[in-house]
Amino acid sequence: MSILARVPLHPMLLAAFAVLSVYAGNLAEVLPIDLGGPTGPLVRAIVGAAAALGVCALLFRDWRRGAIVATALVAAFALFGRLGSILEGMGVSELAQLLGWGVLVGVAVVLAVRLRGSLPTATMALNAFTLVLVGLTLLTIVPYESSRVVASAASGGAAGSPITATRSPDRDIYLIVLDRYGSDWSIEHRFGIPGDALPEWLATQGFQVVPGARANYRATDFSLSSMLSMRMLDEYSVTPGRDSGDRTYARSRLERPEVAAFLRDNGYTYYQMGSWYGPTQTNELADVTLTWNEDTEFESVLRESTILPAIDRLMGRHEGEGDEYRDDARAAVQFQFRQLQRLPSVPGRKFVFAHILLPHPPYVFDADGEMVVKATAETVPERDLFQEQLAYTDSQVRATVEALLAGPDDQDPIVVVMGDEGPFLCRNVDCVDDTERRLGIRFGALAAYYLPEQAAGFFPDDHSHVNTFRRILSAYFGADLPPLADRSYDWPDNDHIYDFIDVTDRLPLPGGGNGPEGVDLSPMEGPGSSAAPGTDLSLDGDE
Repeated sequence: MSILARVPLHPMLLAAFAVLSVYAGNLAEVLPIDLGGPTGPLVRAIVGAAAALGVCALLFRDWRRGAIVATALVAAFALFGRLGSILEGMGVSELAQLLGWGVLVGVAVVLAVRLRGSLPTATMALNAFTLVLVGLTLLTIVPYESSRVVASAASGGAAGSPITATRSPDRDIYLIVLDRYGSDWSIEHRFGIPGDALPEWLATQGFQVVPGARANYRATDFSLSSMLSMRMLDEYSVTPGRDSGDRTYARSRLERPEVAAFLRDNGYTYYQMGSWYGPTQTNELADVTLTWNEDTEFESVLRESTILPAIDRLMGRHEGEGDEYRDDARAAVQFQFRQLQRLPSVPGRKFVFAHILLPHPPYVFDADGEMVVKATAETVPERDLFQEQLAYTDSQVRATVEALLAGPDDQDPIVVVMGDEGPFLCRNVDCVDDTERRLGIRFGALAAYYLPEQAAGFFPDDHSHVNTFRRILSAYFGADLPPLADRSYDWPDNDHIYDFIDVTDRLPLPGGGNGPEGVDLSPMEGPGSSAAPGTDLSLDGDE
């Protein structure tokens, strides 16, 4: 008798297919690290299916009979969400779908009890069917991932020679990235809010604040990839090419960022403090990872494909939409600030990278740190929501900076407080137009630097993120990293993300030829203006 007729592998194979098929459907947004290794979603799914098989085998006193029921349970659990939208479109209610899956499990129980001589045939058929499902999924994944490996190898020389340090400071380094924290110009012209208080306060603490600082790219993944690799992304206009929408090429630089590798080689302990945002949630180079919620974007999408959201709705819970979600988002941010404020007490030289999703939507904080409930967030103008969340963000940054600078002056750390990009124009949707106002709003970013022993004016008036660590590592470590040209690049749409368009000379931001104030344009919003309709709760994958 064939092994496929004797050994019931189909529950585990179906569980693997459920995870791999979601991965295959999002190849342009995910990387192999999203599967999570030995504790990731793929292994957890297989182990969960094996546990279900073990329980069912005990109940039915036979592995192959128990496997039939286990596979039905795995199918109901893992496939409910992806079939649910199709069935809803056909007029089948969610409750009816739940009942239907229950009937399917009941039929599987009857078959498991009644099958006699045909049990080996049923086992072989289910094994073969699920093997085909996994195989077809791998036929999508493997060639795609192989092409990425080949492309990565082809561009491997772009990083240049290893960076050499001729000296090493006895100072910690903190990189605090506040997501979509725009420059003064950006915030005023987007929301009609003049004179953000944080940059002025940081200047009183000894920070160099660069009012005209700008992102090199208008997206978190691109902006951070170029800054932490200290290189522009030009090579991706060749491979994968200008017609590509695959973000993972740029995001791959965040897996082993050159800045972190250099600092670890020079005796620093690397602390990664991420959020739900997959590319910065964890890092394989990190010595210590501090994360409130371990679910990545991929795992969130995977969860939506299962029966769990339907059960939540049936029980009156609305995770991802309601106030429980908002409270969890608040807790994650508060955790990050708490950790930042306690890390100075940890001995040893540290490189700390914290990516904090503030003032990025959803708008969950008022100025005092209390929760903004969903009903309020959907009715209050975005300007007011942003101003409240910005005030809370500023208060936490001030408390953090005070904690970081509380020690002796000769032990003060190097501190970077920056925005990766400016705010979106349409709540959490990156509306694109060709106006200079839009370019200034999206590319203008907060940029403040505490640089002990360095002269005023360390960064130029039109500084861009790619040169942040090129200049810092050169000054403090004697590295040979001359600055690159401070240029900013846009792209036409998300299907042509490497079709870079140089917009540097169109930016109306301060610095360069625009003078200390920049170009004065009318703001998008002002006091009392109405918000665009729609919720602020979506999680935009482009960041």
